[in-house]
Amino acid sequence: MDTSGQLAAHFFREHSGRMVASLARVYGMEHLDTILDAVQDTFETALTHWRYHGPPEHPRAWLSRVARNKLINALKRTSRYSHVDEMEIQLQGVSATDPDPVLTDEESTDGQIQLLVACCHPALGERDRILITLHILCGFGIPELANALQMKTEAVKKALQRSKARLRQKALKLGRQALTDAARQSTTVCMILYLLFNEGYKATRDTKGIDSDLCYEALRLARLLRSVAPPQAEVDALLALMFFGVARFPARLAAYDDWIPLEAQNRSLWDRKLIAEGFHYLDQARQSGCAGKYYLEALIASHHCAAPHFEATDWKAIHQLYQLLESLEPASTLIRLNRIIAKSYALGPLPVIAELETIAADENPGTAFLLAATKGHVYERAGNTARALTAYEDALSLAQNPLDSQLIRKRMQTLKD
Repeated sequence: MDTSGQLAAHFFREHSGRMVASLARVYGMEHLDTILDAVQDTFETALTHWRYHGPPEHPRAWLSRVARNKLINALKRTSRYSHVDEMEIQLQGVSATDPDPVLTDEESTDGQIQLLVACCHPALGERDRILITLHILCGFGIPELANALQMKTEAVKKALQRSKARLRQKALKLGRQALTDAARQSTTVCMILYLLFNEGYKATRDTKGIDSDLCYEALRLARLLRSVAPPQAEVDALLALMFFGVARFPARLAAYDDWIPLEAQNRSLWDRKLIAEGFHYLDQARQSGCAGKYYLEALIASHHCAAPHFEATDWKAIHQLYQLLESLEPASTLIRLNRIIAKSYALGPLPVIAELETIAADENPGTAFLLAATKGHVYERAGNTARALTAYEDALSLAQNPLDSQLIRKRMQTLKD
């Protein structure tokens, strides 16, 4: 079985951000577009080369060396970098099996935090900071960005072009000072890591549904942020939420890659050590008096993790927490729908139908899908088969992920049987 493609994809998620960060520090943020192209081209080269020749002994060193060579060639062609020849001489004689000179120069793993903070430049608005960082540091494509921020794809493209142009103009320098700046940018940094985790938790384009590499990378960066910034309740709450999420991964998918709804999950598969980590960070956030978005979401997740089985879930408490969350973000259709779902389990499906029908269809396909799927599920539990099937048909037409489509078809078939 050829696993070279999976290996290349894994290394892209895990190392592309580090490669961009180190190359940007050596050659300059003014060459950001060329650096991004070189890194992307490197992984496309790896897909082909590794398929026919097998992965190298040291894949990370191979990738970084090829990326550096591609970048040097591109800069030579455009004659925009006067010191390319000098830099190339400095790096001559390095074996393809040696530790990579660019990556070791970034002083361990803090290079990504340096780039992350650099991308949170005050010249950019908060949304643009998030967009450019997810794109540069985390390898998000246009569809993932549109899904994460509930934007149209054309708006995402324009925002990226504008943001990259501003970063080039600033000619930012990466360095250790960025780590001390991380605390001042922690709110935006946490939002970026939150969106990164969410994209992995339910991937937009990954046919397997879950991109665990993204989730664990978000978790790793959050822990790194906590290590370089003063103790912050917001970071602790985000870490708690992430640990509660990854703990449930083994039970979310069937062996044949099919979503398993929460009520049907085998909770003995949940990782109790990771859940304990989640409760540790939740307690740290609680002691700091945290009451923000991540803390409320982590509290909700903790109720699910603490329940021995689905029927024992404290839905009234979860409903109250969603009410608090909705007061923080009253415009969020996603939060409102989750609050309605919790209410339907706390009080029964009939009391929420009237409110559910008042929610207008959202332009974002992901939210529109969730609205239709929620209607179908509530009507199914209320015993209204006809309306449930109609809602499920709407959801099926809006599904972006094949696993969502499979789940909806199964629920429709159950109603028809």
